[in-house]
Amino acid sequence: MRFLNQLYRVITDAIPASIAGRVDLLRPSLADAWDGPLNGQQRRREIVREIAAALAVDRVIETGTYRGTSTAFFADVFGAPVDSVENDLRFFTYSRRRLADYASVSIALGESRDFLRRLADRPNASDEVVFIYLDAHWERDLPLREEMEIIATGWRRAVVMIDDFEVDGDPGYTFDDYGFGRRLTAGYLPPLEGWSPLFYPAARSAEETGARRGCCVIASSALTEVIGRMASLRSACVANSDA
Repeated sequence: MRFLNQLYRVITDAIPASIAGRVDLLRPSLADAWDGPLNGQQRRREIVREIAAALAVDRVIETGTYRGTSTAFFADVFGAPVDSVENDLRFFTYSRRRLADYASVSIALGESRDFLRRLADRPNASDEVVFIYLDAHWERDLPLREEMEIIATGWRRAVVMIDDFEVDGDPGYTFDDYGFGRRLTAGYLPPLEGWSPLFYPAARSAEETGARRGCCVIASSALTEVIGRMASLRSACVANSDA
């Protein structure tokens, strides 16, 4: 099986990306990339469900569609329009076709910063309640600082979840670390006046499933109190001594 998977990668990497994306649709196993939505992490999915239950979200915004597994989860959980962006043509082609039956889902091909600016510039965008999932960071391109700056100026009522982020006090959660100045930690984020402190998963990493990737949640001031009451989250000020 490993040989066949390697052979498949060699062949599909050699053909145009738009065609490879269509070919990928013939492999049902790819629909559960990373063992399901949100890296296969059950505790992470509980956080998202609690946010969906607590807030009447007008729109979900996702950067980094990949294969659309989490995109479909957001559409099902929030019952709101989902706008997602993917800069890899192969994954864009695959996800757009995979999720074609989701009338509420719109997938764009492009770069996450430009995508967020376009959404923020729409009439009345600043009045929306939005849940934003940031997962477009990868190796050489780390748009997270600029993404957060765009969000902070574009929306007054936003809750943001950042994937692959260091969880303070719990090293069992892994995160993206590309060397000095390129580690996804609290210190990497820009100063955001009027926004909440960081919130981390209340569940210890040992209680998590799937990839056990770290994340954080941050909210604009209008929604800080709501997020602060959630049982699935803990403030950065509260140590997770059992981690």
